[in-house]
Amino acid sequence: MLKKIFALFIVALISYSIYYDLHAGTIPTNAKETTEKNVAIQPQTTHGPYVTAKVHSGDTVLTIVKKISGGTAPSIEKVIRDFSKLNGGIAPEDIQIGQTYRFPIYGESR
Repeated sequence: MLKKIFALFIVALISYSIYYDLHAGTIPTNAKETTEKNVAIQPQTTHGPYVTAKVHSGDTVLTIVKKISGGTAPSIEKVIRDFSKLNGGIAPEDIQIGQTYRFPIYGESR
């Protein structure tokens, strides 16, 4: 009897974990839709035009830059350099989910 109760508990726990992951959990959603909701294009500055956007799960600096620039971006080194200048020296690998950063615009959006 105890084995049946334990098995039922395990099945319920696994089911809840799957439900949570699919509805609100760790599986990334379409970042393009969520990025566009929080975008505010800023005027040209000494660093060039940029977009202020909130980082969501699954986002990287390069994927956000490509989305806001119409799929084009210069070299990774240039993106890293421009991102760091716009954000007071923050390295792209140090971005955090839920925080807002400035992302440089390249290509079509200029």
